[in-house]
Amino acid sequence: AQRSNTRRMKLAVIFVALVLGLAAATELTFDMEPHERQCFMEEAAKDTDITVEYQVVYGGRLDIDMDVVFGTTVLHSERGQQTGAFNFKTQEPGEYQFCFSNEMSTVAHKTVYIDVIVGEEQPILNELKDHHIALTQMETSLASIHNSLRGIVDYQTHHRMREATHRRTAEFMNERVQWVSTGEMLLLVVLSLFQIVYLRGLFAEKK
Repeated sequence: AQRSNTRRMKLAVIFVALVLGLAAATELTFDMEPHERQCFMEEAAKDTDITVEYQVVYGGRLDIDMDVVFGTTVLHSERGQQTGAFNFKTQEPGEYQFCFSNEMSTVAHKTVYIDVIVGEEQPILNELKDHHIALTQMETSLASIHNSLRGIVDYQTHHRMREATHRRTAEFMNERVQWVSTGEMLLLVVLSLFQIVYLRGLFAEKK
């Protein structure tokens, strides 16, 4: 019974560490019209690590303006970038804004991906060591797998964004090829009709 209670306590600590070790993360993909500005807000306590990453997936020259704002203070600013990342530690509790601007574009519609992480993720094994609990090989493997999955999620997100960018580029090129092919076909039809009319005119003059 004591061994069973000990195992339950271990599993409970692992579960709590898995939950508490996670940082609050927000990731989304949104569209921006020309001359548009959008802001996203996150609440954070003092001395909290915040990381924001973004990427222009599609549209125009793949450029965007980004500002990190707290109150009326601009903490960080980037102009005309396709991708970017910024990490900082909050000095005061409150609402932090991440603003994106497409105001430089007159006709270009853009699709932007953003990932905001509030808090720092701690390795699960370090959390468990703080409780001075001896783990079995299976329990240690479980915690290690969880830590590895975090990296895999980031890796998948990166490649998903690359795939979306290449897909949009391929769709754009395919659309342009179709328009060019249609134009060439119409041009050939016009030239053919012109040649027929011209040759008929020549034969009519000879008669």
